Amino acid sequence: MPGAEPPPLLLPPAAELLPTPVPASVLRFAPPVLAVVAAFMTALGSFLPLFQIREHIGNGQRFLDTDLLITETAWGHTYVMPNQEVTDQPGAPVGAPLLFAAVLLVAAALAAFTRPEHRLGRWLVSAGAVFTAGVVITVGTNGIGWSVLARRDELTVTTAPGMWLLIGGTVAAAAAAVVAYLPRRQQPGWADPALAYADTPTPPSGVAITVLPPDDEQP
Repeated sequence: MPGAEPPPLLLPPAAELLPTPVPASVLRFAPPVLAVVAAFMTALGSFLPLFQIREHIGNGQRFLDTDLLITETAWGHTYVMPNQEVTDQPGAPVGAPLLFAAVLLVAAALAAFTRPEHRLGRWLVSAGAVFTAGVVITVGTNGIGWSVLARRDELTVTTAPGMWLLIGGTVAAAAAAVVAYLPRRQQPGWADPALAYADTPTPPSGVAITVLPPDDEQP
């Protein structure tokens, strides 16, 4: 019918149209915190035993029936036999790159915390995670080599706390890199009242309004 009012235009609230944003505080503080945790675990693991190898020495002779305990660290090996002095032997200095990885992660944490919007922090976090993973994998190959040589009742290999800390530090560094590259959701443009009514006859709150036709021109 002429002059009849059109039905009200209903739109759902803007909060139902947009995905739930990730809190900005989480995206800012999570990468540096995870990077610091990874650096601490990596540095501590480099000074603790990585693997313990126990070898049984006997060959059927009672006077030689004993165990040799080899403790491998990031800096060398320690040999312990009953009634004998402890012998230290230097090895591949993998502790140096582990400490460098820890320093790189700390620098990445500082950059990500002080300049969260800058790409440098995210790049350093990713570089620290990749470098740490590479060094830890290299260290882990030593344990794999010992395991290949292990024989039943003669050689046993045990993963020591230092290696578990290195693995945990690698996981924490990888998590920091992933969180650092999560997209930061921007606030909706409807926060500006001028933009709220620019392109829609319905306010952002979802309140229904009636759109009236223009008045007819008087002759």
